[in-house]
Amino acid sequence: MKGWFARRKSTEEQQNPFVAGLGVLPPYLAGREPEQGLIRSRLARLESGATPGTFVMLHGPRGNGKTALLVRAKRQAEALRIRVINIRLDVSDSPQDAPPRTRGAFQWLCAVSSFSIGGTGVNWREVPPRKLVAAIERLARRGPVLVTIDEAHTLPANLGRALLSAGQRWQHSGPHAMLLLAGTPHLPDHLKAMRTSFWERSRRLFIGRLGPDASADAIRIPLEERGRSISDAAAARVAEESHGYPFFLQLWGELLWEASGDAGRKLSCPDLDRVRTQFEKEKDGLYLNRYRELMRAKLIPVAASFAAAFARSERRIVYEVVRAARKGLEQSGRASDEDSVMDACDQLTNLGYICPTVHSSVYCYKPGIPSLMRFVQLNAR
Repeated sequence: MKGWFARRKSTEEQQNPFVAGLGVLPPYLAGREPEQGLIRSRLARLESGATPGTFVMLHGPRGNGKTALLVRAKRQAEALRIRVINIRLDVSDSPQDAPPRTRGAFQWLCAVSSFSIGGTGVNWREVPPRKLVAAIERLARRGPVLVTIDEAHTLPANLGRALLSAGQRWQHSGPHAMLLLAGTPHLPDHLKAMRTSFWERSRRLFIGRLGPDASADAIRIPLEERGRSISDAAAARVAEESHGYPFFLQLWGELLWEASGDAGRKLSCPDLDRVRTQFEKEKDGLYLNRYRELMRAKLIPVAASFAAAFARSERRIVYEVVRAARKGLEQSGRASDEDSVMDACDQLTNLGYICPTVHSSVYCYKPGIPSLMRFVQLNAR
C-alpha cells in the first residue's frame, strides 16, 4: 500500500498542474488572500453556530477567477462539515430536460437528507422559489448550510427576491445558512432591479486582474512545489504579458510546464519565446470571440474609441470615458445622448471590456484587458 501512495504522489508531481479552463481551480490561488480570508471567517462563524452576517457577492469580468473562489469556498465548507447546496442557473427551460442527477439532488433536498448535496446542483425550475427556500431552511435546521450560485447575474427575479429575503432572515436568527453569489460586473445592478434593499448590505468583493507580484507567484509557486523553477526575469515577463489576467496566467503556466522537460531545470526567457506562438494563437482565439460579441452588440466604434483613449493612460476618469463613448457613438451614426452613452458603458462593463474602479477617492475606469483593446483598435481600422 505504501508503494501505491508513493507512485500516486510521483504521478501527481509529474502532471501539469496548470489548466487554462472555465472555473478550474488553479494550483495556487494567488492574490486573493483578503477575499479568501473573509469567506473563511464567515464559514467559521457559520460552523460555530453564529450568524454569518450578510451574504457575500463576488463580481467582476470573466476569466478573473470568481468561479475558482467559489470552488475553493465549497471545499472549505465541506472540510468544516458544512452542507453545500449549489443552485444551478444553467439548466434548460424544461425541468424534464434537466439531468437525472440534478432532479434527484432536488428531491434529496426536499426530503431533508442528512448528507451534503455537494456539486450535483439543484434545478430551481422544478419548484416554486418559496418551496425551495423552505427546503433549504429545513435542511439548515439540522446543521449549517452554504448556498452557492454561480452566474448569479442571470438569477430570475422571483427566485432572487426569495433568496435575498431569506438571507436577510438568516442574519438575525436561525436556521444557520449563508448565501455566496458570483457573477459579472452587472450583478449589483441586477440585484438592485429586483427591488430589494438587502443586497446593498452584502459584502461585495470585486474580482479583477492580479498585481505583478501575485501574477508572478501564480506561476512560480506551483512550479517550485513540484520540483521545478522559473527565473525572476521570466516570471516578471509572464506577469507583464498576461496583464494580470488569471486565465492567461494559467495558459502560460500550462505551456511552460510542457516546455520545461525534466524536473530541476529552471525556466528562463528563451523558454517563453519558444511557446509564445502557441500562446498568441490561443489568445487571438479568445479575442476573436470577444470581438464578435462587440460586433453583435454594435459596439465596435465605441470600443475602438475607448482603446484610443486608454492607449495614453491605464486609467480614465468618468468624464473622459463618457467623451470617448460619445465619440464612438457619433462615428457609428447612433444617438449620443446621455442614456445612450450610459447604456454603451454598461454593456462594455458587463462584457469585461472596461472596469469601474476607485483611485484616490476618484471614480474612474480601467481596461478589462489592455491587449484586448489593442486587438480591437487594430481590427476596427
